[in-house]
Amino acid sequence: MNNTEFMNEALRLAKEAAQEGEVPVGAVVTIGDKIIGRGRNRREKGKNALCHAEIEAINEACNRLGGWRLWECDLYVTLEPCPMCAGAIINARIKNVVFGAYDKKNGACSSVVNLFESNFSFRPAYTGGFMEPECSAVLKDFFKSLREKENKITKKSEEKNKMERIDSFNVDHTKLLRGMYISRIDGDVITYDIRTRRPNIEDVMENGAIHTFEHLFATYVRNTKQKNNIIYFGPMGCRTGFYFLTTGITHADALKLTQDALEFIAGFEGDVPGVSAIECGNYRDHDLEGAKKEAADQLEVLKSWTTADMIY
Repeated sequence: MNNTEFMNEALRLAKEAAQEGEVPVGAVVTIGDKIIGRGRNRREKGKNALCHAEIEAINEACNRLGGWRLWECDLYVTLEPCPMCAGAIINARIKNVVFGAYDKKNGACSSVVNLFESNFSFRPAYTGGFMEPECSAVLKDFFKSLREKENKITKKSEEKNKMERIDSFNVDHTKLLRGMYISRIDGDVITYDIRTRRPNIEDVMENGAIHTFEHLFATYVRNTKQKNNIIYFGPMGCRTGFYFLTTGITHADALKLTQDALEFIAGFEGDVPGVSAIECGNYRDHDLEGAKKEAADQLEVLKSWTTADMIY
């Protein structure tokens, strides 16, 4: 076998590594015209930083010859050895190294440093750039394929997670004031935003007050003649207001119902409905006085409110 055949065998090993998802680097150790050690990159499969092609080839050659001195041997590798592998080559006393592609980031045989030219007790001869186009192509093809695969995964993930923005996210919250606004109209169902705070400017509502406010508001509106027109009432997650969903009533009716509910809460005395371990998921967290204050403050905002004011 000649130099080209030795490097072709190293390339075969490199391609074998690529097929298993390893960075494609292959190496062979030769003596005369025979290969006595083969190796390829197996770091991912072996989960070991030592599993480089050169180390594997040197290990096999030492086992074949029954000793650690490889002073009659040559090593062919598709990529410029790193510092670890260059050190192993020096320690194994390999007489000559032939590598293909240069490694501008980690190469220790001229690209970043040159351990083969350092003042160690042994210096191997070396040749870089042998069959470089072929060796570089294997690496370029591998990383191109890897990038394409990663891009496909990223694109697929983005498409999977791509969601249409909901309407409320398109509202400029920096310009919102306290009040009651028409948020969404979905067929017969209308969502109103009852804003009790200026978002990101005023302090948010306390949980206990929100909880009691919700119990009292929901109880009141579901005890009116419009009870069958009530879909939902509950707090916004940002704690700056409430959502009120109705069907089959006018905006004026919804506004009047809200004003009446606020008046009811502001003047409420007695036991808050639904406050027990059986009736409520967090019955200990209630604040009647806080709810009354919230209602009184919001009633003051809405006392002169009209349907013309309900547009964001």
